[in-house]
Amino acid sequence: MFCPMQLDCQAMTGVIYNCPNLSECLDNSPLNRREAIRLYFLNQGIKPEDIRINGGSTQDNNPDYYSCLYSSSFTYNFDGETRDRIIFGTSIVWEDSMGGARRFHNLSRENLQQLISQGFANPADAQNFSPTVGDFFDFAQRQGNKGFEFIFEGYVISPERPDYRVSIDGLFYRGICSTELIFDFQEFVNEPDELEIEPNYLRAWWD
Repeated sequence: MFCPMQLDCQAMTGVIYNCPNLSECLDNSPLNRREAIRLYFLNQGIKPEDIRINGGSTQDNNPDYYSCLYSSSFTYNFDGETRDRIIFGTSIVWEDSMGGARRFHNLSRENLQQLISQGFANPADAQNFSPTVGDFFDFAQRQGNKGFEFIFEGYVISPERPDYRVSIDGLFYRGICSTELIFDFQEFVNEPDELEIEPNYLRAWWD
């Protein structure tokens, strides 16, 4: 039994659930966060030796911060139609898409969480020198808890290509920007290829 909530789904229902809501599970788990995260990924079928949880003082001081890195054992969910509906709200006819790639510009935090939890986005992936997908989500989760909702941009690759994936290469926020939000944003994005900081708009993008 690997469940971070210490529930035995198989014994209770005959089904092992791949829980879609990791953040809620971690918030309510009786275990400490590092152990709960480790058990969550064991429950997803990841081998113990392939799970590395970044720790140290940052982890201890900020209970909402985590970074779980998959190694080569990560297996993408190839249900491209479901993936595309999460991102675009509709299925994509990939035969009509030039190059087998398509950009998106309005991915919500909730939809990014779906993509991660259902295996469509690898939390360890990064667009060159950008933060990882997991880092993007974690930052947005912390800011969302403060009332600041960030939106993501990026691109998806066709299921017909061998490099099938979801990549996040930018994020933005529209609304009144507090000093604390601007400071947190600058600290997180560091030196992106494009950076916009306005009183009512924040954006960072990586090439």
